Amino acid sequence: MGFRHTLLLASVILMACEPSPPSHSEFTIGMTRSEILSKFGKPQQTQTMRKTTQPIWGPIEDYWPKVATGATIEIWSYDSRMTTTDDGNTSKQPGQTELYFVDESDEVTGIGFHIKGAVYEGS
Repeated sequence: MGFRHTLLLASVILMACEPSPPSHSEFTIGMTRSEILSKFGKPQQTQTMRKTTQPIWGPIEDYWPKVATGATIEIWSYDSRMTTTDDGNTSKQPGQTELYFVDESDEVTGIGFHIKGAVYEGS
């Protein structure tokens, strides 16, 4: 076997050994920060925002009305996948799960999912 074939085979093996991202359904409301860190590691991204009366678009939009105006929301994002079924066909959609912590809570109080490549537009 030549060098190129060996390199190609090694690449295929490495890709096959790379763990797939967790399913969105593995994240649940009520999980604690320590449970999440233990099971999934550090988030790929974190951000903090303050709730205003202005509407918001994206994975958080359904959760937004449930949060008191003025509250601080910390968002942890993890690469994940969601299994969907459309007309009997099942597929795994890659994306990101967002976990919402309100006012420095230790437990997840809301969850959102962002399909990879989705664009959210406001009016």
